[in-house]
Amino acid sequence: MKLAILIALALSACVAPTQITQRVAVRPNTAQVEQIKATITRDFFDPSSAQFRDIRVVDLVLSDGTKARRVCGEVNGKNRLGGYVGFKMFGGEIVGGRFVQQDFFGACEAW
Repeated sequence: MKLAILIALALSACVAPTQITQRVAVRPNTAQVEQIKATITRDFFDPSSAQFRDIRVVDLVLSDGTKARRVCGEVNGKNRLGGYVGFKMFGGEIVGGRFVQQDFFGACEAW
């Protein structure tokens, strides 16, 4: 029984990850940018002081045929002492016209 489980786990690890087959940069409209910023800063100590840079929106076609609109960028916010903490990456997808933040590791365009 244990051998069968180990074999199943080994085979499941061999499944190729979904690859990006097409990538097209998209210019987000003002409402989308504001909604992205509001979602990212929702839990910030001082949301109105947040600084954003390099917000990118990309339409992707994946190798399994699915399409996705992904968002990447950087945000800098203030801590309780009033100092900026430094720019941190954020990412997510636009699903049904709304930004949904997601955790990721590495360059966000690759996931």
